[in-house]
Amino acid sequence: QWYQRRVREFQTFQHYFKRINLRMVKQKRKKKRTHVNVDEVGPHTFVINKGNLHKSGISLMLDIRKSLEPLTARNLKARKYNKIKDYIHVSAQYGVTHLLLLSKSMLGYVNLRVCKVPRGPTITFRVSNYMLLKDVMSSLKRAKSMQKVHESAPLLIMNGFDDDKPHHKLITTTFQNMLPAVNVKTVKLNTLKRCILMNYLEDEDTIEFRHYHISASPVGVNRAVKKLLKKVPDLSKYSDISEFLTNGYFSESDGEDGPDSQVVLPQNMNGRGNLKSNRSAIRLTEIGPKMTLKLLKIEEGVGEGEVLYHSYVKKTAEEKKELRRRIEKKKQLKEKRKKEQEKNVEKKKAGEKRKRVEDDASEDDDVEYYKQELGTAPEPELLLKSKQPKRSKALKEENGERADKPAES
Repeated sequence: QWYQRRVREFQTFQHYFKRINLRMVKQKRKKKRTHVNVDEVGPHTFVINKGNLHKSGISLMLDIRKSLEPLTARNLKARKYNKIKDYIHVSAQYGVTHLLLLSKSMLGYVNLRVCKVPRGPTITFRVSNYMLLKDVMSSLKRAKSMQKVHESAPLLIMNGFDDDKPHHKLITTTFQNMLPAVNVKTVKLNTLKRCILMNYLEDEDTIEFRHYHISASPVGVNRAVKKLLKKVPDLSKYSDISEFLTNGYFSESDGEDGPDSQVVLPQNMNGRGNLKSNRSAIRLTEIGPKMTLKLLKIEEGVGEGEVLYHSYVKKTAEEKKELRRRIEKKKQLKEKRKKEQEKNVEKKKAGEKRKRVEDDASEDDDVEYYKQELGTAPEPELLLKSKQPKRSKALKEENGERADKPAES
């Protein structure tokens, strides 16, 4: 018994020390990624305001940011002194591919510029009318919870655009590159929670911007059964469950969705009854914001290039040629001024360096002049101490002096 007791004690201590040693063992360092791969995370956008934009325009800017989440800078703060070039310079560092700018025109309209950074083009729209997200949500009969719908990027639906028209094709390409592409074979239906609709109205020559929430509900199920699937209702008024299912407890005004909105689900989807291979109806609920856009012009570059298309101003071939000549002349003048400025900076630096060398050699010239005039070397008391700063090591080496040798008076 004594031996068995000692063995148990030894095993207990051995187990205890093993645990201590395991805790003290240094874990292997894991490498953390410090760079961003744009191809993996998809395109990103900056949505900012420029100029004196009114309060409702700033609210519209914040709503556009929310509709483009999560691939946008949610808490980006734009200062008055920030220029467009500042955002272009940091775009490569943060993987930003598009820049959306809201500004106020001289006539009081809100203009929206969509820029592909860093080389353009820039598409300018006039926001004819708009409705904010809070106004759209308050107009819904049944409020919906939108807590997790912004965790994944929205789908993009382009309708009514004619690819034969160059400006329509450019608008379509720009907005398609603003949001990540969807692979139909590998996409998960639970990540498709929102969609953005860009609908072109040919009669009015405007573009409607709409933002919807996507939901699904099973088809062919009695509305009373749907109610039972969600929550057990009050059955105290009925003697049997069959009476609840057949007495018209629910309103018949909400008929079943049409066949155009019904699909067979290839995967299980969020929501009760949305199972694989079952037929469900897709429903869209507008969550805002919504805008009516009027195309004004398309420019090369980021707001400083040739106008490729203008809705109101039409130019002849000669006028376009003259405009290209002016833009090219302006670019050449800019490059010339830049080179002249660089030369002036280098010349100034060389002059300062030469001046320092001349000031250091001025004392030696005074001693030589004294010797030539009087024939003897001056006494040390007659020489004034130099007020110039000490010469640097590199400058001493240029003059052939030793760095550790003190300067002679």
